[in-house]
Order: sequence, then structure tokens, then C-alpha cells
Amino acid sequence: MRLSQLIAAVHEGIDVAAAMADVAEVARHDRYQASAGILAAAGYVAQRAADAGLRDVTVHTFPADGARRWWTYQAPMSWTPVRASLRHSGETLIDYPAQPYTLAAYSAPTRAGGVAVPLLRWSAMCAGADATGTLVLLDDVRVPFPECARRAAAGGAVAVAADPLSARTDRFADQVGRLELLPGTALAGFSLTAAQLTRLSTAADRGEAVTVEVAVAESTADMPVVTGVLPGDGGGDEFLLSAHLCHPRPSANDNASGVAALLATARLLGARPAGGPDLRFLWAPEFVGVAAYLHDLVGSGAVARPSLAVNVDMAGQDPYRCGSSLMIERGPDDVPSFLPALAERCADLMPARARSYSGAVPCEPGETAIAPFSGGSDHALVSDAPTGCPTVSFGHWPDRTNHTSADTLDMVDPAELRRTITVAASTVAAVRGRADPALAADVADACAGWAAGHILAALPGRRRTPAPYPYGDDGSPVLDPASDAASGRRVAHCGEIVGRCVGTLTHAGVPAGEIVRTAHWLADVSATAADRAAAARATAAGRERALGAEPSTADEGSGTVLARAALGPVNPRSLAATAADRAWLAEHLAEDRGGSHARVLTLLRAVDGRRGRRSAAWWAALASELPISVAFADRVFDMLHRAGWVVPVLNPAEDLNAAEDLDAARHPG
Repeated sequence: MRLSQLIAAVHEGIDVAAAMADVAEVARHDRYQASAGILAAAGYVAQRAADAGLRDVTVHTFPADGARRWWTYQAPMSWTPVRASLRHSGETLIDYPAQPYTLAAYSAPTRAGGVAVPLLRWSAMCAGADATGTLVLLDDVRVPFPECARRAAAGGAVAVAADPLSARTDRFADQVGRLELLPGTALAGFSLTAAQLTRLSTAADRGEAVTVEVAVAESTADMPVVTGVLPGDGGGDEFLLSAHLCHPRPSANDNASGVAALLATARLLGARPAGGPDLRFLWAPEFVGVAAYLHDLVGSGAVARPSLAVNVDMAGQDPYRCGSSLMIERGPDDVPSFLPALAERCADLMPARARSYSGAVPCEPGETAIAPFSGGSDHALVSDAPTGCPTVSFGHWPDRTNHTSADTLDMVDPAELRRTITVAASTVAAVRGRADPALAADVADACAGWAAGHILAALPGRRRTPAPYPYGDDGSPVLDPASDAASGRRVAHCGEIVGRCVGTLTHAGVPAGEIVRTAHWLADVSATAADRAAAARATAAGRERALGAEPSTADEGSGTVLARAALGPVNPRSLAATAADRAWLAEHLAEDRGGSHARVLTLLRAVDGRRGRRSAAWWAALASELPISVAFADRVFDMLHRAGWVVPVLNPAEDLNAAEDLDAARHPG
């Protein structure tokens, strides 16, 4: 079978109505990570997975006590909200659960019937006003909500309220954003619309009060993780398919749609002949649920370590209403894989919803983009140590409804959900059909075509103008991977990555001889591109040096490189250990959420026991395809060192005893 035929068959076999019904059912539940709502959703998913033909379907439960249990990951705290309200002048402004997202996660309960509390502006509290017994209104858009909550709690406040969407110009009038308090807090928290914040701020100036009521279930809930298996050819390898199950109601696209996409994939592939690797389906709370799965189940040998992984996070955004494109996110460059190339080819071969005027060219209402690794979902853990699994992740971005009350069922486009399912399921099915020589050849061609394009895209003139550097001038050189002067670095980096990607084609049944031939051809492409880049760089060298855009690596500390400690997979919540580091990171995430997250995680991945600070920073800039200033990189490395993730060691290439030092750094104690 050819790849195009496989994709057409998968597309035809999707039951869109069943997938949308799954989205609707999952979206009915408030899916906090250890709550009655997520347990109900997990039970539904387990039943649907069994109905789809998966074997050994299990709802694993893990303690939800806040203890550190899985490497650096803490278990969530059990928290099931029942109802909440905020009343002012006899009018109910907030009525949870009728108004989703209005109650901050982990809000503390009040006494039955509520409590009357005076209103107080954040700015007034900062000016010295007593916050004891008040509801503090965050009226400064520059202040991160966690900082407001921390200081309000320290000042004796009863509650906090904020408008986390205040900087958004594309919001709906009644749209509110997600807020989260620390588990075990004594505060209640509320998410407001712009109009509500204005009204209550004015009321605070008049010395008025509100009545706050929060009721939380007294019973406790564990954290559920759902797994099931579709057996393969008995070869012993396993392909992991994941979609996170959590988030407040409705969170239809993020991520009820991803949950439904995996259920649809199970139905599709369960109806096809068995072959290839076993398929392990995983539905879990984001990050922490996957950490528990990898640590307790994979780490103990109870389930197999995956050899490949696909993650689906936000599968059905209406491209017109949400403003989204289908994003195929590559795995990190230190764990290359053919999967993104195969996924892109599957997207290209999709049955067209429309065609050009002549009919020669297929057209799609929603675009498809291949993005570098940013690590904003569960594939960040699976691809990291100790699992180190090649991955690809499917999602949609941007999305004006993400993490807000507007992420409702009507924002899920059935046609776009079908498109995502087709691409993701076809990617998996192509690997599962690796015994078919024609299919394996098409997969090899897809990887070779992508790899050559990836190298050639590094040449000057092929790079789009990058987004402006988001943090302003910090007085240090900016490592700009898109500059003409960096073209030699880009070509070399891309050439190394694609060569390793081709090596992973063994998982797709591609013969070793074909892999070697493809690698040799790509080496020739890379060498030719390097020659062209060198000529362009020579032309641009003087101008770029004058701009300070091509700092060298000569300022490395002599004999010192950075090594990573054995703390397990990355944990975005434990990267900063000191109050100053947490404040710095929160400020940068508030300024540029996605870009800051990607830069920090890629800088961590650049630490390999061989690179010093500057070469690691350059690697991160090239891998993330984002400019990174020297000062920003140094600040991140210092932060990671204080948190225990990164340690300086002697360069193994310069010291005979450095290998022992490196091993000791990675495995302290």
C-alpha cells in the first residue's frame, strides 16, 4: 500500500460524529488533576477505549497528597469545587459552576452562606493599606497573579481577584481566563471580566464590600491515569500515544479534542490488521500524570519503555473562529526523529477539502506548520531523560480561547478535528505497517524530502524575518540564529540533526542499505549548502560583526562545561528554586509565555556535559529558532544551577578525571 492510499483509507474511516460526542462528554467535567470530575472523565474514556478494542484498559490511580513522588514532580492535591459565588450590592457577579473558569483552582472554602469582605486594590495594599480580611483586586497588569496572591496571603487577605486577560484585545466581553492558587492556600480566588474588575475597583475606592462563598467537597479523590494497548506483531517495541485529560470545564479544544482524537485513532487502528509495534494509549493529567506513568509504570518495568511517541494536545480548533493553524511540533533536536517528517507528508497528502481554480492544487482552510520543539505539552517528558524517546506533537496555535471560558464545544470544528485525527492516525498507521515495502519506501522518501528541505531552509534568503526580541536590550550580544552571519552554524546544525533523523527510520521498516544511501546523499546536500552559506557569510561578516550579531564562543570558561544532574524529566514548575529566580521567570513568562518557555527548556536541553555556556546558548538558539541574548542565557544557566538541574564540571576532553566528575554530577549522592 502507498502512503497516500493509507491516508485516504484512514480519512474515510473516521466517525466524526462519534469523535464530537466524545469531545462533548469529556468537556462536561471539571477536570482538575485530582478531582471527582477527572475521575468521571477517566471512567468514560476507559469505557470508550475498551469499546474501541483496546486490551488491558486500566484506570491507574495515584496518591493526591502534594508529596514529591516522581523525580521532582509533586503529586497534585485533591480538590473538587462544588459551588462558588461573589456578590456585590445584592447582585451575583460570579456564579460557579454556571460560569466556568471563574473560580481559581485550589481556592479555599469559606463558611456556608459566605463571608462579607471589604474590597482593596492591589495598588492600595502596596501603598501600605492593611489587607487583613479583604478581597485584593489586582489592578496592575504588570504584576503576575502568583505574586499578587503570595503577598495578599501574607497580608492576611481572604480572597484575591484578577482579570488575567486584561492585555488581550481579541477577547469576548464575558470571557475570563484561568487562575491557579497554590494547593493548600487559605485564599479564595476569582477570575473577572474587564467590566467586573472596573466595577469592583470603583467599589473599593468607595470602601464597599462583597460577599464571597466557596464550597469544596470534603471527600478526597486520587489522580487517574488511563492506559490501554493495541497489540502489534509481537516484536516487543511499543509506540506511545498520549493526550492529556485535565483542565477546567469545558476546555473543549484543550484538551477534550485531543482525548477524542486518540479514541478515534484507537477505533480506526483497531479495525485494521495488527502489525508493527504495540500501541500504548495514555490519557493522564498533563505533565504530572505522565511523570507518574513514566516513573512508576515504565520505571518499574510494569509496562514497556516506548521506542516512539505521538502526543495530541488541542486537535479541533475552528481555524476561522480561533485563528489557529495545525501545528506539527518536532521533538527536541537532541532526540531527532523521522516522525515530524512523516506527519508533514501525511498532512500534504490529506484528501483536499477544496482545490485551486483549475483544480490542480489542493487548498485547506486551515494552514499546517512545522514548528521546532517548545516543550509545552507531555512530549517534553517522554523525550527527556531517562526515557529519551523520539516524539512528535500535534496541536493548534494560536488560539484566542485557550485557557479561558470561551474554549467551548462550538469552537471545535468537526472538519478540523477530522483532519488532525487523519494526520496523527496515519502517522502511527504508517509505522504500524512497516512490513509493507511500498509503505516503508514512502516513509523513507518523506524523511529524505523533509531533511533536504530542512538543510536548504538554513541558507541565507530562505529565512523569514524573526519576531522582535521580546525582552529589550539587556546590554549583551544577541545570538540570532536567523542572521546571515549565522548561516554556517545553521547549516551545520541542520545537517547534524537530519543525519540522525534518518537513522531512526529503522523503526519504520526501512532497510539499512537505504538508510545509509539516504544519509550519504544528505551529507552531500549539507556540504553544498555549507559552501553557499560560507560565501554568503563572508559577504555579511563585516556588517554582522558591527552589529554584534555573531558573538564567538571564545569567551567560554577554560576547561569548564555544563552537565545535567539526574533529576528525571524536565519539570517546568521546579526550574527556579529561589524567590528571585521565580519572580524573574514569572516576569518573562508573563511577557512572552511561549517564547520564554521554549528558550528556557531548550537551554536546559543544550546542557550535555560537553558544551560550555556560550556553545550551549548557541545550540539552544539554533534548536529553538529563537534569538537568545548572552545575558538571558547566563541568567537561565545560573537559575538552573541554583535549582540543581545544571552543574559545572571539567571538560572531559581536557581532563582524564572529568568522566568520573561528570558521572558524580549527574548522579549526586
